[in-house]
Amino acid sequence: MSLDLSPLNPEQLEAVTTTGKPLLLLAGAGSGKTRVITYRIAYLIQNKAVPPQWILALTFTNKAAGEMAERVKELLGAQGKGVLVTTFHSLCVRILREYIPILGFEKDFVIFDTTAQLQCMKSVMEEQGLDATTANVKSAFYEMMRFKGEGKSPNDLEAQRANPHMVLLGRLLREYNKLLKSCNALDFDDILFFALELIQKHPEKIAEVQDRWHYLLVDEYQDTNRVQYKIVSFLAAKRRRLCVVGDDDQSIYGWRGADLRNILDFEKDFPEAAVIRLEQNYRSTQTVLRAANSVIQNNSERMPKSLWTHDDSGPKVRWVHQPNEREELEEVVRRLREYKLKEGRNWADFAFLYRSNHQSRAIEEVLRDESVPYQLVGGVRFFDRKEIQDCLAYMRFLHNPADDISLFRILNYPRRGLGQSAIAALGQAKMGTGMCFFEVMEQAASLTDLSPRALASLESFVGLIHEFLEKKEEVPFWRLFADLFERLDIKGEIEKAEKQEEVRERKINNYLELINTLFLYGERKENSTLADFLEYVSLFTEQDGLDEKAEKVSLMTIHAAKGLEFEYVSLVGLTDGQFPHQNAVLEGRVEEERRLFYVALTRAKKALVLSMAATRSYYGERLMNQPSRFIEEIDPDCFEIPPFTEATAIQKAAAAQNARASFFERFKSLKTE
Repeated sequence: MSLDLSPLNPEQLEAVTTTGKPLLLLAGAGSGKTRVITYRIAYLIQNKAVPPQWILALTFTNKAAGEMAERVKELLGAQGKGVLVTTFHSLCVRILREYIPILGFEKDFVIFDTTAQLQCMKSVMEEQGLDATTANVKSAFYEMMRFKGEGKSPNDLEAQRANPHMVLLGRLLREYNKLLKSCNALDFDDILFFALELIQKHPEKIAEVQDRWHYLLVDEYQDTNRVQYKIVSFLAAKRRRLCVVGDDDQSIYGWRGADLRNILDFEKDFPEAAVIRLEQNYRSTQTVLRAANSVIQNNSERMPKSLWTHDDSGPKVRWVHQPNEREELEEVVRRLREYKLKEGRNWADFAFLYRSNHQSRAIEEVLRDESVPYQLVGGVRFFDRKEIQDCLAYMRFLHNPADDISLFRILNYPRRGLGQSAIAALGQAKMGTGMCFFEVMEQAASLTDLSPRALASLESFVGLIHEFLEKKEEVPFWRLFADLFERLDIKGEIEKAEKQEEVRERKINNYLELINTLFLYGERKENSTLADFLEYVSLFTEQDGLDEKAEKVSLMTIHAAKGLEFEYVSLVGLTDGQFPHQNAVLEGRVEEERRLFYVALTRAKKALVLSMAATRSYYGERLMNQPSRFIEEIDPDCFEIPPFTEATAIQKAAAAQNARASFFERFKSLKTE
């Protein structure tokens, strides 16, 4: 039975049926790319008789992968069983579970989340005699991760001998990697890095992987970094049946390693490739698209395209300009309520988008005062909260008792009376033995530097761990840890530690939600293991925390909103220095900021509100703002009332700001003289 292709427009149809050569599908925002990918998979199976297990589709988020897999199931039913639709990281974890012993790791490795990674970094810096304050640890860590994401090794950094800073980073990266390996742990970047290492250094040992999938589809190709690019190139090298789908105008992750050249140079890598543009938009009104098109055309580094739609309905863009931030947000909320009442919309149809995380505080404050229900997406992740991390540390440690990082987190939680002197004694006994800390603790009775109380605490802890290690082989992991946390009285520990009722209740609810999550995961995933659950936690993304059914307004950064859509979008805080961000301007990354603005605009289906405040508070002073340069790039006809036509206040504010800057420059020069 052939697939019904009638729901596709001409360009989509061409994209689905072009299967004999490499394909670059330039899919604009809201142009139905997920439909094309899923129809292409169904077409290969039903019309070309391709076995489902020969097809691999890659994307970036669990949400996108889940949606794509569900659509394949709707089209094919049982016939689609065997198609692998997954994320880059999940695919590489799958490969590493088979082949990582080649690199000296055990197959049951754990994946450290950011909290555990930062603790590793702190330990390394302390051992190196460096200042391990939180700010320094984070600074070194994120810089190191950027290089790691580019596929650079410690040798690559240490080879830059003329740059002492790079040499130091190389040394830190080497020790950091060594510490992770001693814990049989990988970090998020290692998942891709080690998969690439297998490809580059041991291609003959993993040749079977290259033969596993004959047809490869890659979504959001503009977001791939060089490591992902090389992995895709390896998988597609033999048969060159590669379809990449992306939009260079939505490339917004350069700051974390995404390389725009991957999509711009696709035709150089595959000269025989077909290029198809999807420009018909099925999401937004023509007003929204005209605004977005007029902005993005100012970028020089792009492949020309222009979104269009048959939908001419919907209001014009509304501009809000108020004297200060509070009044700006109150006016935005007033307009939000007005639209909700007129159109009969639910709170879930609305979203506040902003450039930087810190902007959420003021929005939350106004929404609380106005009794508007909201959910914050991409703040502190559920799994990153302290009470959850404490529990996860127990889980990681019982999975791998050689994990010293997790051990030190749980050693005195709940409190066991183990002070620094006891920990120092353990460290002294461990030196030169090659043992992990838990092995030293098992021999604590032979240590003479421990007080009777410390020894009793250690022996009690070791006994508890041994008891649950034995149970681990007999009891489902979700039941095992529910029992362990009850024995430890984690709930009671939270109640004792938190004096504020609101905080205490929130943390207890989070803890209970973790127990619920454990059981739900066990029910959903037949034959799932502790390693599977820890992997799920480590690969959890910002968008996984979005409850699309919740009757709440969504608050998130524009980066977190990528791939989402809302009936009504409020894009707030549109001042120069905030958006585009001042760092991006100084570093010459204005084009990426413009792409980010374009992404924000195209999240809106019907209504769009843009806003700014004329002044902002800065260390107790009121400073004048200038509007974002991107506002002036929008076609004025898109606005209900074009900005700045009567906004003399803004012009005066800008003049006042310039006068103030000039005064301080003169003041500085006078002092210098």
